[in-house]
Amino acid sequence: MRFKFLIIIIIFNYLVSFNSTVFYQKHPDAINYNGMVVSSNEYASQIGVDILKNGGNAIDAAIAVNFALSVVFPQAGNIGGGGFMVIRTADGEFESIDFREKAPIKSNKNMFLDDSLNVIPNLSTSTGLSSGVPGTVAGMWLAYEKYGTKKWSDLVKPAILLAKNGFNLDPFNVKFLNSDRYSNFLGIDSESKKIFTKENSNFKINENFIQKDLSKTLQRIATYGAKEFYEGETAINIVKTMKRTGGIISLDDL
Repeated sequence: MRFKFLIIIIIFNYLVSFNSTVFYQKHPDAINYNGMVVSSNEYASQIGVDILKNGGNAIDAAIAVNFALSVVFPQAGNIGGGGFMVIRTADGEFESIDFREKAPIKSNKNMFLDDSLNVIPNLSTSTGLSSGVPGTVAGMWLAYEKYGTKKWSDLVKPAILLAKNGFNLDPFNVKFLNSDRYSNFLGIDSESKKIFTKENSNFKINENFIQKDLSKTLQRIATYGAKEFYEGETAINIVKTMKRTGGIISLDDL
């Protein structure tokens, strides 16, 4: 009887919670009249707000937020990845930009299978071979060329400062960095291991997290634009990483 009673209580609490959620969805507590920036990290959102306050438009803010997320949300908001942008202009026109990653030239349909055509565990998710050709920087540059109003370097600069001077780790990032799954994964490569793992201790909440190499990469992108990422020093570094980790992205891919 005790177990039945507990189940009833749990179900009741769930229903109350669900109904409350539906109720509060109709009455949002995050509202504004002149503009709003929403992202997965407070630092990045504030950078977007600052861009708007300084006269930038929504695309300017989105670009600045994106680069900021490459610093403060390393597990997803990354210049080594890709995504989509959906745009609605003030006069009601719509446009979308697809800057998702593409498969490298040397990829093939059986690259993650063994000789018996069985899937090799983790090969398609946790190795250099699983990396797609990054599209994020190209997507941001295309959006900037079409709709940007502020200087490109001014949009990337806040992210540079975050990487160079560091930011205070929040509980979400601490949980991510200290997890066995991601620390083991990021510890495979010698370069990422130096940045994202610790030998004998854990990362702490509010610890200042600095990424000097990333700040240098962002500085090159800010100075020379997207072309640097795909043809300059950063492109060479990407190919070196591929060779070091078993990936197949080449300069031709970039």
